[in-house]
Amino acid sequence: MSNSTYDAMWRETMAELDEQVHIEDNSLDVADGDPPPPPPPKATIVEAFQHFACLYIKYLQIMRRLEACHDAMVHPQKRMDVKMVLELVTRRVIELKHALVKWNPPNGDVRLPPPMPEEAFPWEYVNLDDILVDLKLPPETLDVPVPRYFREDNAEEIEARDKLVVLLEEGNGTTLQSTMTVDQALDVIQRNERGRQGRQRALLVKDLREEEKRRHMYDSADQVEMDAEIAAANIQRLFRGSSARRRALREREEELIYIGMKPPRNSSTELEQQLDMAYRKRKQEQADNREGYQRALDDLREVVAEEEGPEMREALRNERTRWVMDQIAQDNFPEDLGAFYLMKNPPPAEPKEVEPPAGQKKKGDKKGDKKAAKKGEKGKKGKVKEEAPPPEGPPPLQGKSDLTEAIYGHIQGFEDVWATRDESENFAQRHDVELTKGTVRPGVLEEMRLQASDSCLRGARTVDEMLLMNLKKIKQQVGKAEKGKKGKKPKKAKKGKKGKDKKKKGKGLPGDKLAELKGMDADQMLSVLIENRVIAQARPRRICDLVGDFNYLGTIQQHAEHKDGNWVPQDPSMAQLRQLITEYCILPIGSASIRSSLKPENQIKALMLYGASGTGKTMVVEAVASELGALLINLSPAQLRGLFPGKNGPTKLMHMAFAVARERGMAPVVIYIDECEGVFGGGGKKAKAADKEGPARFKKDLLAYRNQALQPEDRVIIIGASKRPDAGDPKDLRTFFDKFLYMPLPDYASRLLLWHSLISDRLQPRTAAMKRSPQGTPPPPMPLPPGLDLSTLARISEGYSAGSIGAAVAQTLTPRRMQRLVKNPLTAGEFLGALSQQTQMLKRDIQVYQDFTAKITGLEDRLARVKAAEEAEKAGDDKGKGKKPAKAKGK
Repeated sequence: MSNSTYDAMWRETMAELDEQVHIEDNSLDVADGDPPPPPPPKATIVEAFQHFACLYIKYLQIMRRLEACHDAMVHPQKRMDVKMVLELVTRRVIELKHALVKWNPPNGDVRLPPPMPEEAFPWEYVNLDDILVDLKLPPETLDVPVPRYFREDNAEEIEARDKLVVLLEEGNGTTLQSTMTVDQALDVIQRNERGRQGRQRALLVKDLREEEKRRHMYDSADQVEMDAEIAAANIQRLFRGSSARRRALREREEELIYIGMKPPRNSSTELEQQLDMAYRKRKQEQADNREGYQRALDDLREVVAEEEGPEMREALRNERTRWVMDQIAQDNFPEDLGAFYLMKNPPPAEPKEVEPPAGQKKKGDKKGDKKAAKKGEKGKKGKVKEEAPPPEGPPPLQGKSDLTEAIYGHIQGFEDVWATRDESENFAQRHDVELTKGTVRPGVLEEMRLQASDSCLRGARTVDEMLLMNLKKIKQQVGKAEKGKKGKKPKKAKKGKKGKDKKKKGKGLPGDKLAELKGMDADQMLSVLIENRVIAQARPRRICDLVGDFNYLGTIQQHAEHKDGNWVPQDPSMAQLRQLITEYCILPIGSASIRSSLKPENQIKALMLYGASGTGKTMVVEAVASELGALLINLSPAQLRGLFPGKNGPTKLMHMAFAVARERGMAPVVIYIDECEGVFGGGGKKAKAADKEGPARFKKDLLAYRNQALQPEDRVIIIGASKRPDAGDPKDLRTFFDKFLYMPLPDYASRLLLWHSLISDRLQPRTAAMKRSPQGTPPPPMPLPPGLDLSTLARISEGYSAGSIGAAVAQTLTPRRMQRLVKNPLTAGEFLGALSQQTQMLKRDIQVYQDFTAKITGLEDRLARVKAAEEAEKAGDDKGKGKKPAKAKGK
């Protein structure tokens, strides 16, 4: 599409975003002087979920269009404005997803009886299929896009970091790709060489046999004598006839294409190549325009300083002179201009304490309440009876927030700058000179304030210094210079600040006490990690490689009634997992501004994936690292076996790993812990004492660095994986990980897509251009040979993981088998032998993961609370029924 098309899309999206913000924040429609709008009524959990779900879907659509505009636009200043709005919308999508999880309506078996207040039960897997049906939207609407600028804007930093890793790898003599010994490498080389020699001998024997066969056929055939001229004439006649027929067919086909009766001859591969070429050309134009804009910033700074510098300096001097004259008129001779700058940039007002209504106590009275509770509510054993806080109610559905105000400010800026700007003459979409001058003008103004850059005032001092010199002369004339010297006590203020800073430092990290780590910088630590193979290289993956279908009956299954009253949640769909991984792992750390501006409750430091072998846990980690261009640090127990021994070994490893992860030049970073149940394993003190050199020795330092080292602005995510989550201690896992996601076996629809995708990729490998598709959506699969019954394969493969199905496809479709597809078509029965050799999951194995889900998510405790409340209600009813006849007798 052309630039004007994306400009029109941008304008429509901004208008839709403006309407959405007005709906969300009803205070924006209130004119000055009008009374404020009434507070929104309290909503139930179901109403809050419906409201947040509609907002979430709308913001997702806006985010997808803004991402497409930012990726395709060429104008550098437009791209900057689109990027700022896109980051705000991305933050809003993340906030709404956390709100949907928090206010997800629970199943009837988890809902407390009616006398008790309504209480939410947070559930990660949100089902929006019913809302999509009401809005008449396809399931692809919920696919969360990954902004491509996450990697493009940081391409130079990522390339420099990867080069540093490669240099350190070569310097240490290590290879991140393989872990073979010398004997194993020699064995592989010898085996390959023997195979190569065998293939060469086979080809030579084949050529000799073919040559001998042709010689025997020539000798046995009757030789016909023909004149050379007659033979040449026959050859010419045949060639000219064939050439004329081909030319006539080509002209006929071109005529049919020209009149529109036949599609063009261009194949999909050629079209993909043309699209790839156009995409590369557009990216090159973006890079050229961005470089031209950066050069213009430096050039126009000098132009603005030369043309507008004297006027700026005069305006600054007049503004400060007026302020000084006002102060002198009030009989106040200022010592410096600190009060002037304080007036220009006042500090944010501190929130005033609101007096609570009658019958409530202030916050400062908590100590008295605690003492009274200790005195009056102690039982026989001296324990304090604490009352449970009331359940939190849903937030207001409408109201002002900092995020909506920021979005509204950018919308107003768009309307002021771009909505009415005529760019008919800017066909190449170069930067706008006037807007560039407006960008550099504040910096030039600050330079004018701090230094005299004009050549005519060479030797003169700054504006502030000149004004202070004149002020001192006036003080000397008036005779009040001594009054201005009072009140100077800078030393005491500095001491107070130092005391505060000492208090803020708090407890240091465990590795700060180790002498061998004090003199090491980040590059040296990175070298040690590479030498010990802790730094890993992720294969090029995408989050859409997690193949699976959308659950079209998710809402019905979530709210279905159960006879026994024990709700067993359905397995999450692959579409839900793709959304959650994108919103929890990729979007928050893809940009530094998004990461630092998220609310604390929406920031995720650690996430755990659990499920059977082959369900895609490691692939998800590689996809997250590949989408972000992140550095992958592998702290898996199998990788660390035998490394960093001794008492201080775990502390040394964790200190170096987190120091490298927090380094800005290394960001973003993914820390991977496979088989994390070994680190957080249970078994009591005896089991831990018996395995002193096991993975559990890293737990203490891992917890300390996770809680103390990682700051909100650090672009680091910790991802753990486990195929035996029941072997870990649930208490330690809850302490370390913020979120838990279950990677289930694929259902029928997902298996059908999986068979189709794996077989088509095996038969027709995709090129880089063919793999490029809208972010967050999987590319369309290639057509398969006719007659291949995938439905039967999907039915038979129930209970098998995606990795098992992939292994069966790879074992069946060997290079030799693919060469013979023309003569021997592919059938579904060929995959059964390879599939039977894979491991199949049984129901008791799946029950282990369901029990862990109920325990780690609090579902087990919630069901116990519901049962206890129902039993108490029944007991109360039985008591009341027994007392009624006694009351009747008394009457």
